[in-house]
Amino acid sequence: MKPTLTLLTALLLVPLAALHAADVPAPASDLKPGTRMILKFPELPQTIYAMQSGQEAVTQAYLALPENYSPERKFPLFVFLYGGHGGPGAGPGRGQQIMVNKDCIFVNLPLFKAKFDPTGPFKGLLITTEQDGETICRAYNAMLKKVYATVPNIDTAHNIIGGMSNGGHSIVAMFEQGDAYLMSTFQNLVLIEGGWYSIKTFDRYKGKAILYLHGDYAGQNDWLGKKMREDLPKAVKKLEDAIAANQLNATGLVMKDTGHDMPTKFDADVKAWVLKQLAH
Repeated sequence: MKPTLTLLTALLLVPLAALHAADVPAPASDLKPGTRMILKFPELPQTIYAMQSGQEAVTQAYLALPENYSPERKFPLFVFLYGGHGGPGAGPGRGQQIMVNKDCIFVNLPLFKAKFDPTGPFKGLLITTEQDGETICRAYNAMLKKVYATVPNIDTAHNIIGGMSNGGHSIVAMFEQGDAYLMSTFQNLVLIEGGWYSIKTFDRYKGKAILYLHGDYAGQNDWLGKKMREDLPKAVKKLEDAIAANQLNATGLVMKDTGHDMPTKFDADVKAWVLKQLAH
């Protein structure tokens, strides 16, 4: 079989030296189709990635303009938060792959915790609103305000934020924390294998569009697969009841034959949902 190179892989192969380092807002003349930037945040705490690896580094985020970018019209943000340690914020986010590098301004933000304890749940990586919400909100406020200062033509009314696993937990932490700036910045939420089952204050999600995805864990016979197959029906029923009771605009997608992951074959489903929200 002839090997293929995904968009995400191809973009990761681009040398970081080719990226524009944006410690100050970029001039409008630098904002061209396909422009990529690393935004630096020396004032922010270390990311989970840095704390887990023990390698201190200046906290950063990745920003990419789509190939059909134009300063003559507005583009929504598509912010993506990875799972696990979240990575260093040094490469393209999954949103860029989902949208085939078109129609959105793509941002990859790292993940944050108030404190990293390797003896904690999931080797200290698990993000919770109670322990980490304040740290997450403070960091993302600073990062997103710099994104807005860097790119002037953002369509806030259609912004999207998506997260996988711990990334989904981070999104829900922003809303459960009640951060007014972050809640007003994002109108569309994509929660993948995380976050959606931790929602408590459902009224804060009114007026938002939510896509929540989870695997069916078919054929996953490790301890996690068995537990999820047992717990998922109850968690999904609880969420569906809350969605109906609070009249939320939420859509669920079961990822068949999938565990704690989002295979690329589901990118098209997410893209179709995003395009539907952008058309409103």
